[in-house]
Amino acid sequence: MILYLREFDSFPAHVLLEGDPARMTPDYDGLRRVEKVKAELDIQQSGEEYFCQGEVEATVWQECSRCLREFEARIRNKMEFIICSESLYTARTSRAIDDEDYVFFQGPGVQADLTDIVKQTIILAVGMKPLCSEDCRGLCPNCGVNLNEQSCRCTAERIDPRWEELKKLRNG
Repeated sequence: MILYLREFDSFPAHVLLEGDPARMTPDYDGLRRVEKVKAELDIQQSGEEYFCQGEVEATVWQECSRCLREFEARIRNKMEFIICSESLYTARTSRAIDDEDYVFFQGPGVQADLTDIVKQTIILAVGMKPLCSEDCRGLCPNCGVNLNEQSCRCTAERIDPRWEELKKLRNG
């Protein structure tokens, strides 16, 4: 996802970019694939820096943490970063600690590759334990049947024999 900053005549500027899904799939276990990636940005220039704020929207395929079924989800996440030259960044950060995200532009066309920052934004939007639905029943711990699709004949209460004595104390 390349942003060509020389295309803008004046700032502030607003731009909508679409990413190539083949390049947008993050190396992250929680995601199977990413489709329809869009980044909408507001850009403000100050000297040799371009301050960007916006939102990433994408369709992602994840694995449910309860039933292990693959499902599609639509995610949105905000992002903020600064685009500048690497030399300006080096000069500035040697004097002070900066916790901003930076993207460096290259070439005479002042172009910035936003692929990595968009991937990071997508990863941050994905939950730690994704669910195909809030009422997902998951898998049976005994036989492994997907309880959303069928029921099993396993008994609900299987007590580890090591805990039997504690059960007697509670009941007795």
